[in-house]
Amino acid sequence: MAGTLVAEALAHGDMGLAVASLAPGSVATALSLWGSDEQQHTYLPAFTADEVPAAALALTEPRPLFDALAPSTTATRTGGGFRLDGVKSMVPRGAEAELFVVGALLDGEPRLFLVESGTDGVEIEAEPSMGLRAASLSRVVLRDVAVGDLALLGSADDYRECVRLSRLAWCALSLGTAQAVLDYVVPYVNERVAFGEPISHRQSVAFMVANIGIELNGMRLVTYRAASRAAQGKSFAREVALARKLCSERGMQIGNDGVQLLGGHGFVKEHPVERWYRDLRAISVLEGGVIV
Repeated sequence: MAGTLVAEALAHGDMGLAVASLAPGSVATALSLWGSDEQQHTYLPAFTADEVPAAALALTEPRPLFDALAPSTTATRTGGGFRLDGVKSMVPRGAEAELFVVGALLDGEPRLFLVESGTDGVEIEAEPSMGLRAASLSRVVLRDVAVGDLALLGSADDYRECVRLSRLAWCALSLGTAQAVLDYVVPYVNERVAFGEPISHRQSVAFMVANIGIELNGMRLVTYRAASRAAQGKSFAREVALARKLCSERGMQIGNDGVQLLGGHGFVKEHPVERWYRDLRAISVLEGGVIV
């Protein structure tokens, strides 16, 4: 629940910066929740130092109808560990990251693997994006990457929980950015004068602003419900699925309405609503990168 509130607050300023800031914490959280003693002793101390290393989850893949629970990236057992092959996309701060938590299919089940960026066969490519530009999204290419037994993180059930928590985090981010849209458009429509009166006096404008508030409250309540169940250790698969559905659709609509309410001003970079619109589009397509 605390992580949800933090993500929401950070995204009120800039979702891209929020993703970049939260990405290392997502790896630390994964290690804390599902790592063995050896994995925690090996990697976690770096995340408590003054200079926290860049790190990120790598779950999303560049293919049509991508399903995070059925990755096409594969892991094959070898004599001394595993061999990974595949491509991950939209990884936050990929060019700077020292450690990735990669999702891959092992023996027919999705699993998480710790992969250091300096490992032979790991290639990082720039991946310019529509939104989240401050997160410096990158593509991680894994070609015959050999990792040891220590790389396997958690179980298949832990992988599924990781996906659910990551989706919850994206919902939290959508709340902050959608709130930023509402906080910006309310004074704008009250101060913008057309035909001798503020445009907020027009019902079409007033109803659109009111609808943003209504949808945002709905998004917030269903996201908080999922987060509270996760914090209590209860099943939250259904709740996070509902939250992601609502936040994906309504969040994008709020971004669109924000641009529409500003008219031509919403289309230019003089005002931040065009950036918020582009950032909110990410909620429905990204799975990894952050985790509450």
